[in-house]
Amino acid sequence: MIMEHLNIIHIFSFTILPAGLFLSLFFLLKNKRDKTRRHLLVIICFFNIILYIVYKFYQAFFYSGYDFILLYNLPLHFCNLNLILLPLALITRNKTLMAYQIYFGTLLAFFALFTIDPAFRGAPVLEFSCIVYFYYHSMLFIIPYFILVFRMITISFKNVLSSSLFFLSLTILIHIINIIFRISGIAPQANYFFTYGLEGDYFTEMLKNIIPYNLIFLIPAFFIFFVPYIAIIFIICCRINSKSSINNIGSCCYNDIVETCKKYKRSK
Repeated sequence: MIMEHLNIIHIFSFTILPAGLFLSLFFLLKNKRDKTRRHLLVIICFFNIILYIVYKFYQAFFYSGYDFILLYNLPLHFCNLNLILLPLALITRNKTLMAYQIYFGTLLAFFALFTIDPAFRGAPVLEFSCIVYFYYHSMLFIIPYFILVFRMITISFKNVLSSSLFFLSLTILIHIINIIFRISGIAPQANYFFTYGLEGDYFTEMLKNIIPYNLIFLIPAFFIFFVPYIAIIFIICCRINSKSSINNIGSCCYNDIVETCKKYKRSK
């Protein structure tokens, strides 16, 4: 069996696999104390980091189907960075980092599962790299939801704004790294965060057809994918936290925005 886009194995890999992992973790954590839950999630995150290092080592020395070049395999893609940022968010309890993982990390991991890295299309399903790729992206997809499920953070307009600014800053920073790598000649095809597009990837090719400029072509993605996704999470959490009718959701959002503006004025 081989992995192809939207064949039965691929559909299983981005639906049943994450769902199974989520339910397994939920039943493992649901009766634990908050501190124990956090510690277990951090341990799982560190296991995932170690597994990722083994995965890259395997690609470098044992996987014939992958042309491994170190400067093109630094942990500078969204999901690679999130392997580090996710446990950091849990350890520090930083609201911006936790919100970033909820709003952006989950959706970015799902994109990676749904579109498949072109390097794995046509790969044997039981090949080690293929298994690890879908496992660790599934974990990056589901773990941030436990931050919500177990109420480790209160969703607010303020952390929507701060996490969005963090996401924007991180994207620009990585694009600058790409430019430096390319201009210096040390990695002339550097394309972390796919700020130069990705041939064979449906989403990036679609966006680059809309705006044919590097980095800037990603702007529509924020409004097409992230804004509706963030709004859905925000509304659901506001609904649950307020225990009010759907008519009061707008009031909840409005009050949060007003409070954020007041704090900003006081800080000035």
